[in-house]
Amino acid sequence: MLSNNTKKLVLFFSIALAACGGTALYYRQTIHQGPIYDFNPARDTKAMMDIFHQDWYWLLASEESSPAFMLKHRTYDANPTHFGSLHIKVLREDNDKLAGFAAYYMETKTIGRLLFLAVGREFRGKGYGKILALRAMQELFNMGATHIALWTRVSNLPAQKIYRELGFVEKFTENGYLYFEFWPQ
Repeated sequence: MLSNNTKKLVLFFSIALAACGGTALYYRQTIHQGPIYDFNPARDTKAMMDIFHQDWYWLLASEESSPAFMLKHRTYDANPTHFGSLHIKVLREDNDKLAGFAAYYMETKTIGRLLFLAVGREFRGKGYGKILALRAMQELFNMGATHIALWTRVSNLPAQKIYRELGFVEKFTENGYLYFEFWPQ
């Protein structure tokens, strides 16, 4: 008999595969993907900050946001009770160069939040955004999420394409941002 978490994962991957039209499986079989690691501050901070600086507008909602603070304290805000709650995965290519990252957290006991999904400009077009998003989603479901939410800019069409292909549904627009949710069926 399968556990509820195992059933959720099987259902999630079935939905994700169907939503992608088989693309997730295609990427896994046809492109060389770098391994995904847990965030290591000493190894990864500089490369991640470089991506933040290149894509500041797309990744951060305000000029006051401090990715350095978020990475240092692994938090999604300045509340000390949230320190350590931000989970970060990085994808590295064979040459051990950081290609991209995903940062996510549990907003409530049942709502997972994908906060950042970023791929360095030189690594785009290889499917790394989908790979990182799928990994973050899998981890959030493992942590007890029943659904996953995220915000992205209305003008961020490449990100919206990834989210829609993974089965996220646009719920509403607010102040230049789109709110998306993913509910396993």
